[in-house]
Parts: sequence; structure tokens; C-alpha cells
Amino acid sequence: MAEIELLLLDRDAVDGPSPETRFGGVPSVGSGFSWPACKACGGNMQFLGQLRRPGSARLHLVFMCQNDPGLCSEWAADDGGNAVLCAGTSDLVLADPPGEGDVVRATRHGARIEQVQASGYGAAREDWAQRHSGRRREVLGQIGGEAEWLQGDATPSCDHCKKPMRFLAQLETGPDHRTEMNFAGGCGYVFECDCPGGSAKFLWQS
Repeated sequence: MAEIELLLLDRDAVDGPSPETRFGGVPSVGSGFSWPACKACGGNMQFLGQLRRPGSARLHLVFMCQNDPGLCSEWAADDGGNAVLCAGTSDLVLADPPGEGDVVRATRHGARIEQVQASGYGAAREDWAQRHSGRRREVLGQIGGEAEWLQGDATPSCDHCKKPMRFLAQLETGPDHRTEMNFAGGCGYVFECDCPGGSAKFLWQS
């Protein structure tokens, strides 16, 4: 059986800027950061969370347009309705959110990684949920491993080297149904590329 890394809820979110994985609130950013705007509607995007693969020196900041859900193709990796910005892990500050648009999710939480032996992400999530009754929403997804697609493989290609990107994380909607990420009840997927000039991309399926 494969060893799957699960990303689990840590309710003791760190205050202030941090180079670690966490969700909601505002992002930890370096110099030169500019809050991304949706290419479809032009409005400011909502910050979903920041992801860091264990041992990596890169922090991925994930944004998605929520100004008019469903009309900006925010589920697609290449249509401009979402964005993943790459940052370093040192000299970080908390970003100042723009005053216009639905840009900040109220629920803020950190995450920790727990390794679970299972045949895949779905089996690992189900096993953890069975062993922790009533706490299924604490499973935020996985980091590393293999994507478990809901609608078929949609691995994006890097805009620079044109090769398929490497899977980074699969995300559930979050621990609080009132402020969850809007994946239409599905999952989000984050990919990265290590080529010179490589970037990261996001998409979701339901």
C-alpha cells in the first residue's frame, strides 16, 4: 500500500506572517507582491490559502475569483479566473488586502501533515475519518502523492516548458461549511513546475 500524506486541520493557526501551509485570512508575501485580479471580470481575487511542500523553499499562494461565481471560469487552470503566485519563505509580511471585492475568507486555520497507509487519497481520508468520528472536515486534503480526480485527469501543462506539471496538493473545501472554499462541493488541485521560469496552476472539479 502507498504512503499518503494527508493535510489535516490545525486549529492553532499561527498569527503573523508564516512560511507554512495555512488557509483563509491574508497571505504571507515578500517584496513586490501585488494582489491578483481576475482576467475575466477585472475584480480582485479571493485568497484561498498558501501551500508549502515539506522541505521546499517555495510558498504557493492560491487565489480564485469570487466576485461573480460561475461566470469567470474560476474552475479552469488557464482561463484567468484563478491564480497561483510563487513566493520565497523568508522576509515575509502579511499582505494588505484591497478594499474592493470578496478577497478574504473569514475562517483562518493552519495545517499539519499526517502520514496514512492507504491505497490512495480517498481511502486514506476515509480511514482517518472512521478513526476520528465526527471530524471528517478536519481533513483538508493531501500534499504530495497522486491526484484523485473527480472528473478525469486534467493535469495542466507549464506555460514555459510545455510539459505536464507536477502535482502539489489536493484540497477539500475546508472545516467550516459557512466559510468554505467554493469548489461546488468538489476538490481543488494545485500543480507546480521546477523548470527555469516555471510557475504553478490551480483548478477544481466537482
